[in-house]
Amino acid sequence: MSQLPATSPAALLSGAQKCAILLLVLEEAQASAMLAGMSPAEVQQVGEAMLTVAEIDPLAIDHVLDEFLARTAQVAALDSQGRQVRQRLGLALGTPRAETMIEKIGPPAAGRRFAVLDWVDPAGLAQLIADEHPQAVAVVLAHLPEDRAAATLDALPEDLQPDVATRLATLLPVNIHDLAALEADLELKLKGVGTNRDSAQLAGTDFAAAVIKKARGRGALLEALMGVNPGLAAELESQQFIFEDLLGLSQKDMQLVLREVDPGLLAVALKGASPALKGFIFGAMSKRAAAQLQDELAERGPMKRSEVDTAQRDLCRIVRRLGDAGALTLPTATEAML
Repeated sequence: MSQLPATSPAALLSGAQKCAILLLVLEEAQASAMLAGMSPAEVQQVGEAMLTVAEIDPLAIDHVLDEFLARTAQVAALDSQGRQVRQRLGLALGTPRAETMIEKIGPPAAGRRFAVLDWVDPAGLAQLIADEHPQAVAVVLAHLPEDRAAATLDALPEDLQPDVATRLATLLPVNIHDLAALEADLELKLKGVGTNRDSAQLAGTDFAAAVIKKARGRGALLEALMGVNPGLAAELESQQFIFEDLLGLSQKDMQLVLREVDPGLLAVALKGASPALKGFIFGAMSKRAAAQLQDELAERGPMKRSEVDTAQRDLCRIVRRLGDAGALTLPTATEAML
């Protein structure tokens, strides 16, 4: 098909924008059917593109429609999604035999296993499958793209992760009927929790901690909250200074912290530090001490995330104690400096 001339108002539009224009001019039912056939990523791209074409030259719309008609003029789609194939085989052969035949035919007749999970974020997916047998969890992960599988594995309970990883590495072919049953069970579970998506969480402890962190009356607010809800006050107070906030200390204050912190604790905490924070801490030390710490980090090897998090929290408590005592200035303080 010939390309649009460079002078066309639609020539500079992206594919997502052209699709957005088409969806906006179609009838609602037709647009809905098109969106239903898209992946979550495609829906997001087109949805964002709709906002960019809300006000557009009518001539560009005409050109997009002309291009669409030209591309589809010689195409007749009988069953591009394989739905009719599945229905016909199911009626003719019965469900068990049809499923076996559809699996042998392959896509698009067979469809893609666990495609319904594309709409669930990794954290939500981990929560959905965490109570399944580890073998079933491994099967689900094996059907995900690598990035989503890794993020979902990270979000699973820590005690479950090694078992799932082992099963994932040694996974054998799975009976197609067992796959279909697992997929159906997960779809039912997903429908059962689907109503949760009707409610949006607007705040939470992370948001509250961030707000308190920027408030001028932070100390008084936390003290008052301690009298109302000590547990919540302690949780919010612990988030007032996090490990990466060490970057906001002066070099002099960082040197004070290093004198107060046990070297072993510091080595564990640094396992989870960003390169920028490691460089800042090494820069606040003598060359000899920095070299020794770097050697210790290399010798320790991989460590559990929970151990690193605990060490970082302990170090932050020391920094907060020094700040409360006036020995150093916390970077979270909002009072004016004189």
